[in-house]
Amino acid sequence: MKSIIKVKDVQIKNLKNVRLGKIKANLSFDSMENANVIGLYGQNGSGKTAVVEAFQILKSLLKCSKLPDTSKYLLAHGEKEMELYFDFLISNKYGEFYVKYETTLINGDERLRVKNEKISYRENEPKKKFKELISKNDESTCIRNNHVNKLNEDVRVSVKVANKMAEENATSFVFSKTLTEMYHEFFDDTAIELMKNLIIDFNKDFHVIDNLQNGLIVANIMMPFSIHIENKRGQIPYKLTETMLLEPSVFETLEKVIDQINVVLKTIIPKLQIVINKIHEEKMENGESGVRFEFLSKKGSVELPLRCESAGILKIISVLSTLIAVYNNANACVVIDELDAGVYEYLLGELLEVISENGKGQLYFTSHNLRILEVLPIKELWFTTLNEENRFMKLKGVKKLSNARDIYLRAIQLGGQNEEIYGETSMFDIKRSFRRAGAVNV
Repeated sequence: MKSIIKVKDVQIKNLKNVRLGKIKANLSFDSMENANVIGLYGQNGSGKTAVVEAFQILKSLLKCSKLPDTSKYLLAHGEKEMELYFDFLISNKYGEFYVKYETTLINGDERLRVKNEKISYRENEPKKKFKELISKNDESTCIRNNHVNKLNEDVRVSVKVANKMAEENATSFVFSKTLTEMYHEFFDDTAIELMKNLIIDFNKDFHVIDNLQNGLIVANIMMPFSIHIENKRGQIPYKLTETMLLEPSVFETLEKVIDQINVVLKTIIPKLQIVINKIHEEKMENGESGVRFEFLSKKGSVELPLRCESAGILKIISVLSTLIAVYNNANACVVIDELDAGVYEYLLGELLEVISENGKGQLYFTSHNLRILEVLPIKELWFTTLNEENRFMKLKGVKKLSNARDIYLRAIQLGGQNEEIYGETSMFDIKRSFRRAGAVNV
C-alpha cells in the first residue's frame, strides 16, 4: 500500500506580522486522494507570505538544512520566540493516523535556532489519545516519554551527540540523520513508518517556491526551474542571459522534464513549445564532460531564446512541473507565493479549477487576483485580517452558489465580517499625497 501524507492544519505564532494565525485544509481520511487547492488573499503586507515562510522553515527542518539567517527578521518585532504547528493526516500500511509536529524557534547568533521540538501521533480510532514520540527543549530530551538519561549508555551518548550537532548547525534534532539511524532502538514499526513518511515520502514531494524566484524572472536574470519527475526532485537555476553547462545526467533529467512540460504547455499557451538547443560538449571545472545548451521558445517555425518570452510565461514554465505533480500525485505538496504574478487571470482560473476538481495533491498559494475567487470552492479560500492575533479567517455569509469575489469586495467596502480585512484607504488622501510629493521636486 502506498502511503499518503497531507497537511491538515498550519498554525503560526510570532512569524513576522502574524502574532497568531491558523489555516485548515478541508481534508479528511475519506478525501486523501482528492486535491486541496488552498488560496490565501489579502492586501499587501497583511501576512500572506508569512505562511509561505512557515512552510519554507518546515522544509528546512525536514531536510535538516540550516535554518534562515536572523538578518531576514522572521521573528516578530519585540518577541523572543516563534512557534509553528503542523498537523498531518497519514494513511499507510499500518492504518490511518493524525500526526502533530510543533517547534519553537529563537534567534541564535547568526541563524534561527530550534529551542523546542515535539512530534506525536494517534490512530484514527475512537478514544485514542496522542502518543509522544520525541520531545526536546533546552532542559531535557525525551523519547517515548522516557528521559534520555534513562536510555542505555550507547543510545544516550548518540542522542546527546545528535542534539549537540543540531544546535551547532541550526538544524532540526527530531529529523536529524543521527537520530533516524537509531529509531529501531526505541520505536516500534508503526512509529518508524510514520517518521519515514514525513522525512522521506512527504519531504520528497514537498516544494516551496517563494517570491524571490519570481523576482529573478522579472529581472530577466534567472529562471529557477522546478523539477518533479520520476525520482528526480529539486530546482535547476537556469540563467536567462547566457548558455548553461550541466553534467550529462542532469541534462538528461532536464530533457525529460521539458518533454513532460510541453505536453501541457501547448494546451494552455497555444502553439508554444520549449526546445533545448544542445550547443556542444565541453569540460566542466571538475574536469568531467558536460553539455552546454540553451532554452528556446518555439511557435510554429519561429525559434527565439526563452528569455524573449514574458515574465508571466516564464513563471508558468518554471512551476509547471510541480503543478503537474499536484494533479497526478496525492503526496505532492506545493507552496507558491504570488502564483498569479504576471499570469493572465482567465488562464490562471482555468488551471486552478482543473487541478481543484481533478487533481490529487495539495497546492497552497498566495494571490491578489480575484478571478480565482470565482472558480475555487469557498471552503478552500482564506483571507488575511487586520488583527495580528487572528490573522487568517474564512468569509462568513457565503452560500454554496454565492460569488466569493463579490462577498470579498463587499466586505472590504462595508465590513460585516468577524474581523476587519482591509486597512482603509482614501482616494482623496492618495490624490493629495501625489500632489504634495510632486511639489517637492518642482
